[in-house]
Amino acid sequence: MMPTLPAKIAGRLALLMAAVAVLSVIMALAAACGGSAGAVIDHSASIRPDNSLIAEVRVTLSREARVFVEYDNPDAGRFRTALSEPGTSHSIPVVRLRPESEYAYTVNVQDADGAVTLGPSGKFTTGRLPDRIDVWQTWVSGRSTQPLILTDYRAGDSTYYIFWDEAGNIVWYYINEPVDGFHAGTDVPHRGASQGIEQKANGNLVYLSYFCCITEITPLGEVVDRILGGDESGIPHHDIEMLDDGRILYPSDVQHYDSANGGDADAAITVDILNIWNPQSGRIEQVWDSRDFWNISDPAQWGMGQSVRRWTHINSVNSGRSGNFIISSRNRHQIFSLSPDFQSIEWQLGGPDSDYAFPNPNDRFYGQHTASELPNGNILLFDNGNGRPDSEGGKYSRALELRLDHDARTAVKVWEYRSTPDIYSSIVSSAFRLKNGNTLVNFGTKPGTVFGPFTFVETDPQGNDIFRVETSQPDPAPNDQDRIVRYRAYGDIAAIMGETMLRPPVARPVMGEHTYKSRFQQILDIDAGLDRSQRIARERFDVYFDGDSVIYRKEQCAAADTAEKFFLHIFPENPGDLPEERQEHGFDNIDFHFRSFGTMWDGKCLAIVSLPGYEIARISTGQYVSGGEQIWRAEFPVGGQDAAR
Repeated sequence: MMPTLPAKIAGRLALLMAAVAVLSVIMALAAACGGSAGAVIDHSASIRPDNSLIAEVRVTLSREARVFVEYDNPDAGRFRTALSEPGTSHSIPVVRLRPESEYAYTVNVQDADGAVTLGPSGKFTTGRLPDRIDVWQTWVSGRSTQPLILTDYRAGDSTYYIFWDEAGNIVWYYINEPVDGFHAGTDVPHRGASQGIEQKANGNLVYLSYFCCITEITPLGEVVDRILGGDESGIPHHDIEMLDDGRILYPSDVQHYDSANGGDADAAITVDILNIWNPQSGRIEQVWDSRDFWNISDPAQWGMGQSVRRWTHINSVNSGRSGNFIISSRNRHQIFSLSPDFQSIEWQLGGPDSDYAFPNPNDRFYGQHTASELPNGNILLFDNGNGRPDSEGGKYSRALELRLDHDARTAVKVWEYRSTPDIYSSIVSSAFRLKNGNTLVNFGTKPGTVFGPFTFVETDPQGNDIFRVETSQPDPAPNDQDRIVRYRAYGDIAAIMGETMLRPPVARPVMGEHTYKSRFQQILDIDAGLDRSQRIARERFDVYFDGDSVIYRKEQCAAADTAEKFFLHIFPENPGDLPEERQEHGFDNIDFHFRSFGTMWDGKCLAIVSLPGYEIARISTGQYVSGGEQIWRAEFPVGGQDAAR
């Protein structure tokens, strides 16, 4: 016979059981209403097969909820993805990742009331960059004020768009697969080359491929929309401008048949029109035609640009501060302002029929790109210097800001940025004023140097380098017949796909160097293989000669050691081997800055400079400051071990 419970205890037990039942009902109702976060049943992460810098974290929940992922690398920083839509099955894209790097991630689940439950964690490792990028040599100095910088990269038929972080690491790329277009007026196929690009508010990117099309993609590389060039709308080229209403303004090539300037009446002359594409309706509207404003038969209107087969060569379109549009015509060496209704030219600057005089001829610009009107009314542009006469300084490039005096009708330079040493980029390139007052300047190519280096710089209003990235490709790629170029560099971008920075990347030294692993291993091998007994000079740098090159090495190296220019003078056995322009001097001049040939890592510096192929009698090298004062000097006969200091 079972003993009975006292009445008081039995009563309390009954109350407890009733409370548990009520609590169960409340929890069931809360779950049904989504009032608590679903438990994570499963999660995993992997790198997308089509992009080594994009990961996907897959999460399965016990009930509907929103999910975000936090991810971290000790050097690359800590970030949080955008919040997903409610659901039980989630695939969360993770972007802004460095190559060949391990990241830890944590799943976070958010309920309908906004409460966040910390979920499980895991790890993933990104892959290598694509082959054409992985072989780069990249020299980085300083730290950008911009969280992200967007550039393009073109090598033959291979074209890419790339995001860099503020420390100079590639953290996203998109391979622009070639789409066959056609040279205007011909049936000759041409692979569209990446040119102007803009980011929409939703993170999508809209870019233009020369001779081909305008394309919109998601940050995952998925094509959303595309228009191709056609006979009536012409061939899109060079630039796009996102209008406030979501439409896109762009220049387009059409053909004009004329015997002007001694041409064949049956031969096509390429002229520019402006079109507006409405992605919502798919409609393309022509709003402007260059032939309505200038006389194509007047030789004075052709400027000093390329052949007469291409006329105005518009290469940038930007909205002005009063609804107008600032247009750059490369072949006319001219910038002009179009009225908001496209019906009139408000003013012309530079080139033929300029409305403004240049009191100082050195303020003129030539073959320019990326003209824009600043909030104060000044005009900022990249002055390529293509065709600049020797009397005005000859071939060099710069970012240039001009103040227009509309009463006196004059244009005066108020600011410029010139690299030290000067860089001459005869084509492409860009200059954009950032919201913080700094300027992002891209020197997109160097004539005669097929594989770089090419440079972009963030400079402050005083012209100081805040951040500088120089990129080159050390060896020719198989079957690559075209030079490597970078069309533009863009700043004022906070995120690639709505991600939030929780901790920034680790800062670099004031001056640093990083190369991707294939090149960096070569540097380490050369350093390890140096025979210290074969040192021919010991000054600020140890100097070595291996028969084909001069090697500079410093064990404890700082920014000050590499800041000043190096001189390297080569005296041949036969003076007749010198280039003609150097024969009167008696030696070859291979002066250089460390960033052109040097690598810095772990406090060490190593620079390798290749020598000419002729027989060399002696070499003189060292460093000097502005004005020619020598800091140190070493001179040695080739093959000798003693250095005269």
